Amino acid sequence: MPISKRESYAAIDLGSNSFHLLVATFKSGQIYPLDSVKHTVRLAAGLDDKKIISDEYLKKAYESLQSMSARIENIPDERVRIVGTNTLRVAKNSKRFLERAEAILGHEIEIISGREEARMLYLGVAQSTSDSPSRKLVMDIGGGSTELIIGEGVKSEKRESLYMGCVSYTQKYFSDGKINKTNWKRALIHALQELNPFIQTFKKQGWEHSVGASGTMRATAKILEANGWSPSGITMDGLEQLKNQCLALGHIDALVELSGLSEDRRPVFIGGLSIVYALMKAFSLEQMDVSTGALREGLIYEMLDGPKSISVTKRSIRKLTEQFTVDTVQAENVQRHSEDLLTHYNLKIKKRILALLSSAIKLHEIGLSIAHSQYHKIGAYVVQHADMPGFSNQQKLVMATLIRLHRRKISKSVLATLTERQHEVVMSLLVVMRLAVIFARNRHFEPVPIERFRWHKSQIQLSINPEWLVDHPLINADLKDEVKRWRAIGIELTIDQAQKTAANQ
Repeated sequence: MPISKRESYAAIDLGSNSFHLLVATFKSGQIYPLDSVKHTVRLAAGLDDKKIISDEYLKKAYESLQSMSARIENIPDERVRIVGTNTLRVAKNSKRFLERAEAILGHEIEIISGREEARMLYLGVAQSTSDSPSRKLVMDIGGGSTELIIGEGVKSEKRESLYMGCVSYTQKYFSDGKINKTNWKRALIHALQELNPFIQTFKKQGWEHSVGASGTMRATAKILEANGWSPSGITMDGLEQLKNQCLALGHIDALVELSGLSEDRRPVFIGGLSIVYALMKAFSLEQMDVSTGALREGLIYEMLDGPKSISVTKRSIRKLTEQFTVDTVQAENVQRHSEDLLTHYNLKIKKRILALLSSAIKLHEIGLSIAHSQYHKIGAYVVQHADMPGFSNQQKLVMATLIRLHRRKISKSVLATLTERQHEVVMSLLVVMRLAVIFARNRHFEPVPIERFRWHKSQIQLSINPEWLVDHPLINADLKDEVKRWRAIGIELTIDQAQKTAANQ
């Protein structure tokens, strides 16, 4: 049944500086907020030199999620999206965090790539500025990354994500708390160096309207307006006055005297301001508007607009299949066998999970265009590291794992990299994919007379007409090898003859 546009949706943005929850419904095609929660967690500040988030900051994160969980517990899974951004992308212990966080929230958490974050962010900004449909340059400064996007209407055309944010820059260049010309210049020069490779390509594409989004941009605009340094939004003249005022105050603690700056933003504001200043300089901007929409609004809009979000993932798959000249006919053969298997499967799998299986099947031979030997490993690497709009990092990991393990040995070390939830998803899909590939070994589709296909605890039972197996000795031999490969990881696969199975029932 289609989802009613009057029902509640929830989006949680696990940012490097703050965790945000937005619960909303829709009126006349626009988001109508019902509830919002913000917790200043500063995960980026908890990262040590080895990219490990400390227990102190993990504890803050879990406490934040615990309070948010009560607000979303009655919202169905298909109307909830939770995403993690830069700090969770780089943290070495993000797997540990995910397992605990997903248990608290009762929902899957997606860690999205920088470019995917930029795409969703742009959608949120575009929808909230729909009265200005012109070509836009959108900029967002988070706790650990800065996103740059050029787009028109609701479609982003160019997206980049840079490793510079308000938390990381404040820690790196203002760690002693002092705000002086030396620290400011170091921060500004580094930001301009990060931006330099993209300045000309962005300017060449052009824009009519520049828009800032999220916390640092909103805080900067609020301060400029509160002090009369800008009539609206962010101006270069206003930034000069704000920069000079911060230098005159001389210390982060003294920023308490700055009108319009909130207490929770103050400890990381100066690093963010240096990036705002660099952006205005790099792109020769004299004025920039500030949007109320951001990443979480983009997430909610895409949930409402399901068919369009699906088309984004389809475009990503099609781009890769064309780029690597994948044999789409063989992929379709495997897909049809997987669908036959699923009609007999006793496990009930959600549609969005089945979509990952379908995508993995479409791409399972992607490595063949590079090399025949070990092509499953090559294909897994390509999928895990490719820029694939519409897919989170975890979704790409699930697809890459299925591709990596669709033939030959089922590697325990590969499975060990997954969280408990990912492991459960992969295993339920992997048996379908491996069997479908075996059935399609002759590179054409011929229905397999399956009578039964069940998974219970650590046992898989597949029942096939015995006469068919006699007529297909190579597939029969492959199935016998498959029994050994599943046994090696502690799962008993039995290939029963359908007649015997029927006689015993």
